[in-house]
Amino acid sequence: MDNSPLSLSVEEIYRDSDMDEAEITAILDRSLQPRPSTMLYEKMLELGLTVGSSLLDVGCRDARHTCELVQRSGATAFGIDPVHDHFHHAQKRIKELHLEERVAIQRGRIEAIPTQAKRFDYIWCRDMLNHVSDLRRGLRECLRVLKPSGSMLVYQTFATDRLEPNEAARLYPPLAIVPANMSPAYFEETSRRSGFQITQKDLIGSEWREAWEEDGTRTTSTQLLRLARLRRKRDRYIAALGRSYYEAELANCYWGVYQMLGKLCPICYILRKPG
Repeated sequence: MDNSPLSLSVEEIYRDSDMDEAEITAILDRSLQPRPSTMLYEKMLELGLTVGSSLLDVGCRDARHTCELVQRSGATAFGIDPVHDHFHHAQKRIKELHLEERVAIQRGRIEAIPTQAKRFDYIWCRDMLNHVSDLRRGLRECLRVLKPSGSMLVYQTFATDRLEPNEAARLYPPLAIVPANMSPAYFEETSRRSGFQITQKDLIGSEWREAWEEDGTRTTSTQLLRLARLRRKRDRYIAALGRSYYEAELANCYWGVYQMLGKLCPICYILRKPG
């Protein structure tokens, strides 16, 4: 299908439609039934995560997803994250949910996972590989700690051909993004070279963003409004927030809007370690 824009005359733009405004509005406002972000939990359960399973959460942050997966499946989990503040928040969450017997966390990096080989049935890796400087080393470590025939779920956002070079140059540095890791082709090649088999590739695109708008969360429209304010009164926000926080928040708002515009595309991969 040709996706190039159609050239229209002024007369064609403003001509009367065969449909009335209400019909056009009904078509444009009809939901496409986007899948919610909780779909990733369902994917893990479909892979077989259950009571007795062992799960590694690489880059667990505050352990929100770690705990949710444990509660849904009955599995036990081990989470690692290199950020001190994340570790502190994760400890607090685990204690509040009384999951100390089933969830353990430790500071660590994907490039050197602090555990023995062939320990885990599953790995959960959500939205963090963009930051990994040595992607192949990180994936090789994941392969090492997985049991034979074990599976790894990777959720990651990648750049599309709609993202302009100047946009990428503005977006990546404040978010500590490794540019090479934004290519799905590079990720797939590195995964295979690391020893994984790619068993599933699920393009999520703007679905979660659409779902958040439709359910009232309005994540992306909020980011768009903040983006406008941050750009219009840059000096005011830098004075209030500090330069580092300003730049990170501005880039994060662009990140969300670019997903909705198709400049960035979230993808879920299932990787399998050969048995």
